Amino acid sequence: MTGIEDVTREMIRRADKRAGGNNGTFGEILVAELFGVRHTPDEANWYDLRHPDRGTKYEVKTAQTRIDGRNPDSYVDVAGRFRVWKGQTRSLIAASSAEGQTAWYVFVLLDADGGPLEIRRVKPSTVWRWATEEVGTGGWDESGHDNPDRNLQQKLPVDIVF
Repeated sequence: MTGIEDVTREMIRRADKRAGGNNGTFGEILVAELFGVRHTPDEANWYDLRHPDRGTKYEVKTAQTRIDGRNPDSYVDVAGRFRVWKGQTRSLIAASSAEGQTAWYVFVLLDADGGPLEIRRVKPSTVWRWATEEVGTGGWDESGHDNPDRNLQQKLPVDIVF
């Protein structure tokens, strides 16, 4: 099983260097190296990584244990969470049900300094169940985005994922 125990310091250094301070990109690059797949963030809007031979799709979600507002004057300390999109999850479920195909969500939990603490790979159907059955709102919430691919979301608490 590939997880945090398989991450090396060199992997972290390389991902950190290429990510340019962006936590989401850091998680994507780290997972791409960990699973031996290609980082393809511009290939489609519903996955970040793809296996070069098998075509397996990976969507990476990264969060810190604690998050805050962007403005230090309005600091709001809240528990970290992973934002997942309904349309994206549907696309991953469809891809995983196609003959000979697989798709995954990979969640990367970072500490307050941006270092990786946990990594977990799950089926898109598991994420759908979490979003619709285990989160307190019981389904998908409006995001406020006009983009139809980004209008329904769920913010998964860290303790549901790990």
